[in-house]
Amino acid sequence: MSDQNNTYSLVTGASNGIGRALAENCAARGHNVILVALPESKLDDVTEALKLQYPNQSFDALGTNMMDRDSPQSIYDWCQAKGYSINILVNNAGLGNSGAFLSRDDNFYFGQMQLNMVALVMLTHLFLPDIKTHAKGYILNVGSMASFFDIPYKGIYAATKRFVYSFSRSLRKELEDSTIGVTILCPAAVLTNPDVIQRDKEMGKASHASQQSPEEVARYGLDHMFKGKPVAIPGFMPKAYWILGKILPYPMKMRMLANAFIKQSR
Repeated sequence: MSDQNNTYSLVTGASNGIGRALAENCAARGHNVILVALPESKLDDVTEALKLQYPNQSFDALGTNMMDRDSPQSIYDWCQAKGYSINILVNNAGLGNSGAFLSRDDNFYFGQMQLNMVALVMLTHLFLPDIKTHAKGYILNVGSMASFFDIPYKGIYAATKRFVYSFSRSLRKELEDSTIGVTILCPAAVLTNPDVIQRDKEMGKASHASQQSPEEVARYGLDHMFKGKPVAIPGFMPKAYWILGKILPYPMKMRMLANAFIKQSR
């Protein structure tokens, strides 16, 4: 088992939004944290703020573009070189969008799929042996309410999040006799940046009723992860939408989703 002083939670997409809130919540629970995000000044700002707030814990940051194929391996190699042992892996980094399928070029979708799916799988594959060396380990994959729906005008994003859901549930079954828990966090509207806030306004009352802060989502997700829950859906309305999605006829459901998300493509 690794020295507790060298044991870390690793959070991707940790410089803002849900990722930042997840890193901060891990720190508040007494964990050392590695923050991974794009190499921007805000990543260093968040890391330095955590160092000041929790001087008895350890924090480090790695700036990398996880759309690059070699990024997961470089993250793993960097942790190995630093002597950091990971017992909690939080795969949060992701890219969303709305609009007609042909409104984006192929490079955008390639990068989106690379980040939302491939990087998540590769990081999990690389770090899983290390996580297994701990008495208890956790993997938290951040999905979305989109994990449960086919969504016109948001098709690639929804498909990537459905992939994350399926992968998470499958891996959890494989590891059920181990000491590693796998949880998927599926939030609805989370006001993380100006673009998301604008899209939320366009979605109207239904989206407003389900929105939550990054801090609320992070706390809920980590609570459920530590409780060993397979799926975490924060908030009453998102759970209601999930149940409604199981009841509504598929054509009606698709029509409602198309009407909702076409507003964001205009």
